[in-house]
Amino acid sequence: PLTAEQQKEKRDARADKQARMDAKVRQWMEDTNALANSMAEEFDVKPRYILDIFFQGGAHMIHHQEVTNPYNAFKALKAAEVREAGESKDAQELHLDYFDEYSKLTEEEKKNIVADYDKIKERNFSLRRDTPRAKIQDVSNVVRNMKMLMYGLAQRVGIQGFFCVVRNNVEFKMEPEWYFTSRELENYMEIATRKRWVTGEIGAKLEAFAIAGCD
Repeated sequence: PLTAEQQKEKRDARADKQARMDAKVRQWMEDTNALANSMAEEFDVKPRYILDIFFQGGAHMIHHQEVTNPYNAFKALKAAEVREAGESKDAQELHLDYFDEYSKLTEEEKKNIVADYDKIKERNFSLRRDTPRAKIQDVSNVVRNMKMLMYGLAQRVGIQGFFCVVRNNVEFKMEPEWYFTSRELENYMEIATRKRWVTGEIGAKLEAFAIAGCD
């Protein structure tokens, strides 16, 4: 077990890392705002119009569902068949060998191929999602989108807020993810709680509470 001093050093290092990351994110967002102002002047529109376009794109990324191309699904299934037979063919070879077969398929058969491919892809994705690395990547992607959406809402509507994301199990390792829409809001937390507020330490406590089952 770590000594009290080692635990403090670890918490301090975590808080420092989070502070540096937050500073980078704030700088990124300030740069985005400055670019929006510049583009607004160039195209004679309001900055919020530019930011709307930008952040609606972020929302689109979250809700967007990729439509599977039937021919790509067909080739992927054929490639799997070839591998199971102990052979190997590149995309060009698959095209030359099987395109005639594909062109004779009915629309209904193509729909069935897409459905089969999507089931396999979803099953494989679920398996990959269960690995520690995949879980961390999943969290990172969602947190990044959450930050962009909150920042966009702050710019378009005028809101302040924050969030903290922590793991609730020990199957993977990740640092607590914090986001404040402004540094002033984070600084105010010590006044609001009437206690010493160190974001990194609070995150560590929230994580421990979540892992313990919020009990």
